[in-house]
Amino acid sequence: MATQKHHTRPAPDRAATADAAFASKPARERLILSAAELFAADGFGGVSVRAICKRAGTGINMVNHYFGSKDGLLDAIVERYGVSVYAVPLRLLETPAQSKDDLIARIELIFETTLEACLAERDVMMVVLQQQAELPPLVAFQSRFVAFLEAAKGEGLVRANLDTAMISGAMLDRIVSQVQFMPWIARTSGVNIATDAEYRHRWSKSSVDLFLNGMLA
Repeated sequence: MATQKHHTRPAPDRAATADAAFASKPARERLILSAAELFAADGFGGVSVRAICKRAGTGINMVNHYFGSKDGLLDAIVERYGVSVYAVPLRLLETPAQSKDDLIARIELIFETTLEACLAERDVMMVVLQQQAELPPLVAFQSRFVAFLEAAKGEGLVRANLDTAMISGAMLDRIVSQVQFMPWIARTSGVNIATDAEYRHRWSKSSVDLFLNGMLA
């Protein structure tokens, strides 16, 4: 009896797939992504418009065409970060918490969704940090977070003497630091934050536990 041969398909080349996906994006988005990647690695002043266009696969005049200048391109990067990172957390803060369980659940979601959004836009985040750029969505987010915590204070869900401005700022600092030091965390603990969903969930829950309950018995 003749044996039947089974032909296995070669595994897809992930790098080639990623390159094809990048090439299929509109030129404007390729320029933003390319500039964010290069700025994050070499700084705003260390990257030329020519290098950005080469990485994006566009003509040399496309930065001026879409953004007016290299500075205009930076503004577009900052805007992208603000909109993509804070859209979901802002929605979670639209209405006051109805109970302590609701408060905890929403703050856990804020930690987790903001962390994931920052990870997805890490290059953009690093550029924003380098340039110390103004971020109106961040200001709106922190303002709404403070109002959310103040409403919880009024309902007796958190301590009456809670410094809501400092707490909301500390929460944001913790999220940003986790993403900023992602390579160091991977080297020292072997955890890849970007791919380990279980770690992100545990980190979010433990962060909320720390802020809401502290460490004292």
